[in-house]
Amino acid sequence: MNKKTIKTLSLFLVLATTKVSALNQSGLVELEESELRTVSGQGLFVADMVRGDELANPNAYSTPFNFYRVGMDGEMQLNLNMTKLQLGCGGVNDLLSGHAGCDIDIDYVSMMGRNGYKPGEPQSPVILDRPYMEFAIKNDDTRTMREVVGIKIGAATVDGFMATGRRYYQGVANEENTGFGSACNPGAFTGSGVVGCHSGLNTVSGFLGTDLSLSMRVKAAVIGIVPLDAWGCTGRTTTTVDLCGTSQSDSIFVDLAGTRMQSLGLRAAELQLNGDGVVSFLEFIGLNDVYAQLNADARTVHGLAFENTGDFFLSFQREPVAYPRYSKISPTQEYADAGLMGVALDACATTNQATPRCASGYAVPANTGWWMNAPSAKLVDVYNDNMELGSLSIGDAVSLLGAPGFPIVNPELNFHRAQNCYGSSTFC
Repeated sequence: MNKKTIKTLSLFLVLATTKVSALNQSGLVELEESELRTVSGQGLFVADMVRGDELANPNAYSTPFNFYRVGMDGEMQLNLNMTKLQLGCGGVNDLLSGHAGCDIDIDYVSMMGRNGYKPGEPQSPVILDRPYMEFAIKNDDTRTMREVVGIKIGAATVDGFMATGRRYYQGVANEENTGFGSACNPGAFTGSGVVGCHSGLNTVSGFLGTDLSLSMRVKAAVIGIVPLDAWGCTGRTTTTVDLCGTSQSDSIFVDLAGTRMQSLGLRAAELQLNGDGVVSFLEFIGLNDVYAQLNADARTVHGLAFENTGDFFLSFQREPVAYPRYSKISPTQEYADAGLMGVALDACATTNQATPRCASGYAVPANTGWWMNAPSAKLVDVYNDNMELGSLSIGDAVSLLGAPGFPIVNPELNFHRAQNCYGSSTFC
């Protein structure tokens, strides 16, 4: 070691000693590890710890854990196309769901921007505000037994559109649906022939807090002779052909949660009819509100809009975990603080459609395996101007007049996937 090096080291030690002395004189003290856990820092990268019992209304799936979060205080823009997304295939969820498959199985996924509740321009970005990773830790206070139980990847808010699947027509083989045994029948209005013409959301494990609405022109013949030709609607719609409005009070919010879900359903959906003939008579006697049980295969739904959706995340865990919400307060409190109660188009901003999750600072428990959490997904203004139900019996007609209503299984929603390619791109 030469004299120059020794002088440099000596100067460094003097400066370091002077700095430590200055810190001590200013009253700053060293923090223990347990004290550091309660401190949040601000900057490009942020870190935080949330206990499983400190937020509003904890539950049995949050209290066993401490949650460590590390993220960016910034914005990420993303546009991507995937021919196949499969997560969590096989394993214990084969037994939980009753069939072999994957926790998440989606054909032809596009993440892109949105235009209202419709897809945006090709290659427009979905915007993720404050992306982060979070770890669920069990036995956090016992070093020899501490373990990571779950990992979550999410963002404070997500704004954009997710398009899925493809639609097939007469004479074109459905490449994705061959394993399901459904042949495409372009002339079908309900049933397996409809499903055979679509690919997309094969299975989804997760929680979807959906805002649903549809307009549908229903045609039928009661006992084969009395014609029925009317527009039916449910939820808030912007079309001018039906009786549904556009306000929060017109909205239908449906919470869907489960492992390897394959269908989206509306039980006892109330449809407002308007039309001529028998419908005019029903309106005259006050019976133009009819009921139907709508059960649509998820593959017929080719897109969901996310309008500044809070707490969107993907996670995987070895046991059920209720992760903390990013804001650390309940959805209802969040809307109340923003002055949006009774205004925002979300179940938790209402008093008549709110569910228990709305009062909790923790998300709906994520089940074992992979899980997608989307508390505010929009599937609105689904539009079909030709739904032929065929001949209805007296019993069928009577079932329309009260809940749960007439069953409509796998209706043709007339939903087309968005295109997210142009030029030389061949993904679509």
